[in-house]
Amino acid sequence: MRSRWLLSVLFILSLTLGAPKASATLLFAGGEDIDFICTNTCSFVTTGGSYRTAWARGSYSVNPGQSDPPVSYFSTPTFAGNATIWMHGQYFNNGTTSNSGSQLIRVMDNVGNPTLIVRGTGTTSTVKISSRTAAGVFTDLVTCSATMPDANLDQLDLYVNYSTTGEVTLYKNSVSICDYSGNVTNGDGATTITRAQFGGVSAASDWSEVIVATTDTRAMARYTASTAGNGNTTGFSGTNICTAIWNVTSFNDNNYGYSGSNSVLQECTVNSSIPPGVYSVVGLVMSARVLVGSTGPQHFDFLTRTANTDYPSSDFAPTNSFSNFTNYIQNVNPATSNPWAVSDFQATGFNVGEETKP
Repeated sequence: MRSRWLLSVLFILSLTLGAPKASATLLFAGGEDIDFICTNTCSFVTTGGSYRTAWARGSYSVNPGQSDPPVSYFSTPTFAGNATIWMHGQYFNNGTTSNSGSQLIRVMDNVGNPTLIVRGTGTTSTVKISSRTAAGVFTDLVTCSATMPDANLDQLDLYVNYSTTGEVTLYKNSVSICDYSGNVTNGDGATTITRAQFGGVSAASDWSEVIVATTDTRAMARYTASTAGNGNTTGFSGTNICTAIWNVTSFNDNNYGYSGSNSVLQECTVNSSIPPGVYSVVGLVMSARVLVGSTGPQHFDFLTRTANTDYPSSDFAPTNSFSNFTNYIQNVNPATSNPWAVSDFQATGFNVGEETKP
């Protein structure tokens, strides 16, 4: 088995804006190459000002064009369908152009159609929310009042209550800039939202800290806890796996850690230099890029090591070509069954990793 990438993410909710609700469900958290499904051309960039350097290592950039669907965009994996969804991200566009027809956020329903779209208007610094039928007919629901885009890094949160008596609201830096109440469905019979897609309203639209949840995301942030050093067990072959292979920002399939035997572990410490503050952790999210050979291990498990014990995931089954395994979410500390705390990740001996399986 060969593993090209292992990325862990601390997904954090600031207590300064309220504690997480017991009913909250984290559906997705991502921000780098392997977290997303790219259509056409996407790139990971480290352009100054396009992301929050204390939280992310860069931003994911697309040039969407003005077509339907966009020329280039990226998607989350499909997640469990919900009628109430919050979508969150840090968004940067180095300008104020809002091209008519360009699509910033696409809300995908359980039938597979883009049903609600935040898109450009053709007027500088103005976006709108539109409904879209399965046949591609748009109905504009509301035009936003605040300047967007504004050539700054802004936090965007989109709230959707998907029903014939529902609501859709776009927030910029936690303040509502447009809201529509009424029928937000598109007539295709769908009842839930199962995927989010991201583009932009002009060229070079950059996204980071992307989150999807069933509760208010405005107080949420995504911290990238990249691998930092060798952990408790380092059984894979490869040069500097934890520091030079699994922690890079853009994958290179010619450089990987590997093992041809079953039950081999590779564990790493993580970067846990979280910005100062008081936080509640909603979940630990892990992604990997893996392939298997025709012989040898055919599965792998994600590993979390805490309190001197290894906790494996269920088995994942890679193919004979490199593919991404994303969005493995742990909502609680497996050692205690209690919600994660920041101190858990900063404790001596905390590791993440992989184990080869038959």
